[in-house]
Order: sequence, then C-alpha cells, then structure tokens
Amino acid sequence: MKFIAKLVSQYLLGVIGIILISSIPALFQKRYNFDPFTYFQSVGEVVYKIFTPSEWSFRLYLNYDYVERPLFAYVYDHYTYSMTILFSALFIALIVSFLLALSTFHLPSKPRKVIHRLLNGLEAFPDILFIFMLQMLVVWFYKYSGILLFEFVYLGEEKIYLSPILSLCILPTVLFYKVILLLFEEEWSKDYVQLAKSRGFSSMYILLQHCVRNIKRNLVIQSKPIIWATLSSLLVVEYLHNFYGIVRLIFFDSRPFTITVALVMIFTPFYIIFQFLEWSLKMNQSSPFENNERLLRGKKLFSGISFSRRVTIDKVSSQIYSFWEGWLKLLRKPKFVLGMLYIGGLAAASLVYSYFKDPNVERVGVFQDESGAYHAPPHPPGVLFLGSDTYGYPIFEMLASGAKYTILFSLLIALLRVLFGYILTIPYMFWLGERSRNAISKIADGMQFLPLSLIAYVLLVNVVLFDEDRRAMAESLIIPNVILEVIVLVVFVIPVTLNTIGRESNALLKSEYIQSSLLLGASKTRIFFSHISISLLPKIVYLLGQQMIQVLQVFVHLGVFGIFLGGGLKGQPDQSLIYEWTALFENMRIGIMTGQYWLIIPVLTLYILLILSIQAITRSVIEVQQRKIGIVSERPKKWKKNSAGSDGRPSEDITNKTHFTFL
Repeated sequence: MKFIAKLVSQYLLGVIGIILISSIPALFQKRYNFDPFTYFQSVGEVVYKIFTPSEWSFRLYLNYDYVERPLFAYVYDHYTYSMTILFSALFIALIVSFLLALSTFHLPSKPRKVIHRLLNGLEAFPDILFIFMLQMLVVWFYKYSGILLFEFVYLGEEKIYLSPILSLCILPTVLFYKVILLLFEEEWSKDYVQLAKSRGFSSMYILLQHCVRNIKRNLVIQSKPIIWATLSSLLVVEYLHNFYGIVRLIFFDSRPFTITVALVMIFTPFYIIFQFLEWSLKMNQSSPFENNERLLRGKKLFSGISFSRRVTIDKVSSQIYSFWEGWLKLLRKPKFVLGMLYIGGLAAASLVYSYFKDPNVERVGVFQDESGAYHAPPHPPGVLFLGSDTYGYPIFEMLASGAKYTILFSLLIALLRVLFGYILTIPYMFWLGERSRNAISKIADGMQFLPLSLIAYVLLVNVVLFDEDRRAMAESLIIPNVILEVIVLVVFVIPVTLNTIGRESNALLKSEYIQSSLLLGASKTRIFFSHISISLLPKIVYLLGQQMIQVLQVFVHLGVFGIFLGGGLKGQPDQSLIYEWTALFENMRIGIMTGQYWLIIPVLTLYILLILSIQAITRSVIEVQQRKIGIVSERPKKWKKNSAGSDGRPSEDITNKTHFTFL
C-alpha cells in the first residue's frame, strides 16, 4: 500500500509540473510585458477544468471561425493512433537493434570499428532527412514500376501506419544498436566472461544467458534519452505525414488546458512502464549514500581549510603542466585537430564575413544576364554560387552569415546545461537528503517523457513568429527572442543533466579510495574537486557533446515549423531573420520534391560535418582523460618484424645458422 501511495504521489508531482509548464504561454500574451497574475490565473483555470469534466472541450478552426467540440471525442481516436505508431516504432527499433548487435558483436575488431563509425555517421543525419528519403523511395519505385509500396501521406481516408512507423523507427534503431553494442563490449571485458569461457561455454551462450541479463539495468537507463529523442521526432512525423495525432492536437488549440491534456496523456504510459521496469529490476532498492552517509553527516561543504589554503607554486605549476600535457596529447590526435579546425574555422570565418560584409545577405530578384536571358528565384548554382532559395537569398551568403549563430549558440546552450548541472551537483550530493534527491530524479525522469521540441514550440510560437508587415518589429526583437529561446532550451533540461551528473557522482562516492579519503578527514571540497571532478570529466565531456547534438536536432525540428533562432517571418516557406543553418532545412521538402537539390545539399553537408566534428572532439577528449585517470592504458608501440634494433641498426635474423658456433 505504501508503494502504491508513493507511485501516485510521484505521478501527481509530474502532473503538477506539466500544469505549470502548460500555463507559461500565458506570460507571453503581451510578448515581453510579463504579467504574473495572468500566469497564476491560467494555472487556476487549468486546475478548475480538470475537476470539471463538463467543460472539457476542444477548439477547432472551421469555416473561418472557432468551433467548440468535445475533447475526448477527438482525443480517444487520435491518441490511440499516435501511441500505436510510437510504440510500434520503439518495439521494432529495440528488436532489430538487439538482433543486429547479437549478429555483429563477434565480428573481428576492424569490422566492428567500421560499424561504430557508420552508426556515428547515421546519428549525424537529421531525422527529417530519413522521412523525406523514405517518401522519395516510394515515389521513385512507383514511377518506375507502377506499384505503390505504401501510402505515405494521410488524405482523410484510411489511416496510414507503415510509413510513419518506418520513418519514426530509423533513428531509435541506430541509437539502440549503438548503445547495446557498447554495453555488450563493456560486459564482455569482465572477469566472469573469462571464467565462463574456461568452463567451455560458447560465446553465444555467454552472451545470451549472462551478458543480456546483466545489461538490462543500464539499457533501461540509456533508453530514456532515446525515447526523448523519439518523442520529439513524433511531432515532425505527424506533421510531414499530414495526420492529426495527439501531438498535433496542440496545433489546433494551444490553450493551457489542451496542452496539459496532451502532455499528461504522453507522460502517463511511459511513467507506468518505467516504474514497472524499475520495480522489476529493483533499481531503487537502496540509497547510493548508505555506505558513507555517516561520514558525510555534520561536515560543512567548504570545511577543509587546510586543503584549500595550501596553494603552493609547485602545485600551481604542476596543474599548469598537467593541463598543457593534456592539450599536447589532444593535438597529436588527427580527429581532434580536424574537428577543432572545422568548428573553429567556420565560426571565425562567419564572424569575419559578417564584420566586412554589410548587409550580410542581399536578395537577388529577377535580373537579366549578359546574354539577355531573364532569371527568377530560386536561382540555380549556374547563375549564383551555390544558388539561392525561393525568395532569391543566396545560399552561400546565408550559410556564411548563419554559421556563427548555429555553432556558438548550440555550444552555449549545451555548455549552460552541463555547467548548471555540474554546479548544482554540489548541493545535490552534500546538502539534500535522500527524499529530495529522489524527487529531483523523478522530476528529471518525467521531463524525459515530454518532447522538448513540442514544449519549445508551445512556448515560442506566439512570441518569435511575425507577419511580413511587422518585419521592423521582428528585427528589433531579435536579441530578446534569442535570449528567450536559450532560456527555454536550457531550463527544461537542467533537471536531466543534474540527475545524470548527480548519479555518476553518487556512484563515485561509493568507491573505496573516496571512502578512504573521508576516513582520513578530507573535506568535501577536496573530495569533489580533486577526486570526483577528475573522474567525472570524461562523462561531462561526453554529456556536453551529446547535449550539443541534441540542441542542433531540436533546432531542426523547430525550423520545420518556422520557429527560428532570433525569430522568423511567416511565409511559404517561413524566413529566418539571422539565417541560422537549421532554418534552411524547411526547404528540404521543396528541394527534394522539385529536384532543386542546391536548396538542401550545401547546408546538409555542413550540418553533418558539424555533428561528426563534435563526435570526434568528444571521443578524443574522453580517450585522453581516461588514460590520465588509468581507465585505459597507453597503447604500446607496434614494432614491425625485422625492424631496427634499439641502437638504430637493423636487427639480425637469429634463425641464420652462420650466427652460431656449434660445439
């Protein structure tokens, strides 16, 4: 009974959070003239409607007027439609990725390295590209064979399932495959595997009977960010397939109560499933602080005065040398150097271009060339370098101008997420009790079951999107719009990053050397900054790269709906005010369907290279730091057969009989 009451209270806590989030658009009814009274009034109205089922209505724009309809008359049918597509895609992704991991795990090391690189490359592609390519494949096959493989656009007749399920399952299949393969590799290095091999068990038997059982817990944890990404993709899938599911309900009616209903119905099934999984795996049975709670009790956070004040010249020079040595090791890695050159070079070139070119982007309309021929937008690459978009804005100038915004703001948002998570880990570990930590963990888990792209769309759609006749107002609000979007994309992810870093820190606190330091009287300051932070650095770097990639994906999703960084103008298509890269992805459908590939190939190429550069830098830093703390040993130098000896001369062949004196 106590367990059920705990589940219900945690669920209600998640619902309260959803109500508070859903009412935030009320703050922006007058754009940036915030009115807290309106916000709390909106929260009260949502709570009142929840307890008044007779007022559960849905507003539909029909025949140039808004019409009220019973809410669940719409929700029941379309909710089951969306959830069928979502859970079918996740189920297919999990099964296919598991089978692929089993079949490729025992391949030699070189083919497995190729598979990892291929998975990293596929992860770099935006998910909307998979949707367009699948639709184009159906069109191409029908054109040349006369056979329609399946319907890929809903036209108000029979519901379509196969195309949205296949489109939605591609990205989670890649992510699940990568995670399962890495978990298998980690598990295969443990001692019990060698013991099982010595007993004569086959590799497949060990993998199925032992490794699969032991990775279940980590797989459940790793599946949450994958589901989060899939939920964000569901919004794009519904939009591009033109069917109306639970996610697109908000497009018709963006009132706080409707948003609350949609988010609660998305949150509820995942909450139930993961609570059951955690209960079955007994993941939350014991407190991570149970071994050292007594040692930590009563000690102030910065109590180690003797450690913090003893800063000598030798210690400073040692830290400078260690930092410089780490950079030298990184500079020896080609993938790190290439990644830094690409990202830093693009950002610097964009800043220099914007400084010397005014205006940054000049529209090229209808013009007559030297031969007397007239050209109208969109201009192909033969007329303009890299061509232009449908309005006549040159692709090259937009890419050159928008590179700095794409790179610097995605890095800023990811850095703020990780930085706040890292700083808040200190009170999370040393000040909060077990109940408070569990509450934060549940809030973070709940946030991972809400599509971030949908939340950002709801909060920004009525603020950053303007009509063409209000261009001057839109341009004057670019900086406030950028600040607002950064805040939205940072604040709603801080609980997730805090929970991730906090869990890793709790696990490190249970290690023997930190418990020994506590027994010897080390302060929390020294423990956190001198021990835990060093061990956390590879995880933090990985999390930073992961968050930067996720920010870019969210930018792409929002760009499909015309929600651009800094604001945008409504049109066909919508237009960005600062020409940020992901805004150009809205031209993807036009470019693919009309054969005007210059609309998408340049930005797609630069975007994929940006993701691959982030992955390369992240892996390089993690490798260096893991070797520094002893997780991975330095690779021994490989010597070729008959190579030069230690004195630099060629080594002699000792198998030659003339080199021996026989007795």
